[in-house]
Amino acid sequence: MNITELTNSACRCLKDQYFTDSTIYVNYRRHWNGFLKSTDANTEFGFKIVSDYLIRRCGRDLLLEEPSTLSLKEYRIHHAFQSLIYFYNFQSMPGTSMSSTIVRIKLSEFDNQCLTNYTNYVKDLDYSQGTLKYCYNTIHNFLVFYPLTDICDSQLLDYFKSLSSLSKQTVRSKLKVLKRFLYYCHKRGFIGLDYSPLFPSNKLRSHTEIPSVYTPEEIFQLLEYIRNSGYTNKRRNYAIAVLIAVYGFRAGDIKEMKLSDIDWQNETIRVDQSKTKQRLVHKLTCHTGNALAEYVLKERPEGTSEKVFLKGDGFEIKSSVTISTMIFIAFIDSGININGRKHGSHSLRHSLASNMLSNGAGILEISKTLGHASVDTTRIYSKVNITRLRLCELEVPRHE
Repeated sequence: MNITELTNSACRCLKDQYFTDSTIYVNYRRHWNGFLKSTDANTEFGFKIVSDYLIRRCGRDLLLEEPSTLSLKEYRIHHAFQSLIYFYNFQSMPGTSMSSTIVRIKLSEFDNQCLTNYTNYVKDLDYSQGTLKYCYNTIHNFLVFYPLTDICDSQLLDYFKSLSSLSKQTVRSKLKVLKRFLYYCHKRGFIGLDYSPLFPSNKLRSHTEIPSVYTPEEIFQLLEYIRNSGYTNKRRNYAIAVLIAVYGFRAGDIKEMKLSDIDWQNETIRVDQSKTKQRLVHKLTCHTGNALAEYVLKERPEGTSEKVFLKGDGFEIKSSVTISTMIFIAFIDSGININGRKHGSHSLRHSLASNMLSNGAGILEISKTLGHASVDTTRIYSKVNITRLRLCELEVPRHE
């Protein structure tokens, strides 16, 4: 089997296992693309070809090294090619899971009707599409194993135990969704008992988590990497990254931004925030204005769409995940030491707030810049201002 056929077959296998397109691209396809470009596409696949490619690209054969000793970028390359070799040998992908297929299993007519009624109910609560999908999938997967006609205390406790391997945040969100669903079913008379008292307490003090932030030097390194990268849409990606870094725009709001939102004459740019429903208007800086103009005039495909940022084929970007994934990959490839920090598009927004605070900006100014609905949301960034926290240090009492 030649390398083109092999990589295409491996991607189809991942697709059959219900991996998303973004996951397939980030974890596998983008690494294999470089392999394909550097080798004759009709060449028969072999271990030596992979080894030679890795030596040319990374200076050594990563497959011969212990994964725990590799950097994050090197580990991802190692994983992609180990998976390709595994597929070549066994015609399956290592570590693939069929758990996501649960959502495709049909429910009983009664359970499906209850879920449909609840879904219609929460739609009126102005939930986002992403939240609605998460609620549906969480409840559906529960009902596959625990139908409402058979529900009892022991089944709920079994379900709680099944979540033990998940993160605390994931468990908290799933239990919150399920608790509301079962309470709704009780109120509507679909089930006879209120199971709310069985749910463990998930109280969490608001805004206690510490956001991942990067220094101005690291942000500059990221932007320079994107601007000078070999990406097909590098001007688009650079303009997007600059807008997030300078104004703290959310990826979803950038996806929806229209050409009419850029007022070149008055040198302003605006977004209508989907999360808070507030409109933000900022002054175009020379940096952001030039980045936008470079993209619009030299790279943006011609078409009828009013959206500012388009895919290379002229179609609109369908999901904000596309933007987050681009930033995610750029962080990894730029050489920045991520060191356990999150590195999606939202980390640029967090970094803006933290760096503004370090430079003496007040909470109200930061809240206005980011478009927070409440100042309390902004207070989280005070936790990462180490310089100011040091001013609060207390002398350690001497032990008598």
